[in-house]
Order: sequence, then structure tokens, then C-alpha cells
Amino acid sequence: MKQLLSMSFVLFSLGAFGISTASADEFLADRHAKYGLPCTACHVENGSPKLKIDDQKHEACVGCHGWYDEVAKKTVPKDEANVNPHSQHDGNLPCTECHKGHKKGYNYCGDCHMYNYNVP
Repeated sequence: MKQLLSMSFVLFSLGAFGISTASADEFLADRHAKYGLPCTACHVENGSPKLKIDDQKHEACVGCHGWYDEVAKKTVPKDEANVNPHSQHDGNLPCTECHKGHKKGYNYCGDCHMYNYNVP
């Protein structure tokens, strides 16, 4: 009983201070929806799996997040020993190579390297 009360207090405290316990399990699309973005911000139409791509083959992601070099500047690790996944040697990969939207992200760099990225 004492453990149950303690756990309840911890969960209440997390919620009361605005700390989300569910964010680690959310998909990228869930995060976008929380910000009020409609499905058509990324998809050609509601319910369609097809992503918007412009005439130069750029994904819809760049419209909000910027070009690859801009994203790299925003994701510089706080610890210099860590590697920035957006400053890598394979060039400007499609965002969807790692970020999957409606399913768990994929650690593309981990195919060859021992990097352990938590990809949204």
C-alpha cells in the first residue's frame, strides 16, 4: 500500500510539473499533431501515406525545419564527445531515412557505427 501511494505521488508530481511520461513512446507524427499540425502539413492529403515533395525532390520537412545544414546547427550535441547525426559523411539524406513519422525512427548511422541515437 505504501509503495502504491509513493508511486501515485511520483506520477502525480510528473504530471503536475509538466513532465511527460509518454513522449518517449510517441511517434514523430504524434508530436506534430500535438503542435496542431494537420496531416496535410506533411502528406498530400488526409489518410494518404504519400508525403509532399516539391519540384526539386525536397521533402515537406524542410519547409518547417530548414535545410540539412540548418538542422545540423540545431542538433549540435552538448557533449563534444558525441557526434551530431545531421553532420555526417553520407551527404544530405532524405529525412525519412531515419525519421519514420508513424512508426519508430531508425538509427541509420548505427548500420556501420556504434552510435546509439534515440531517433524520433
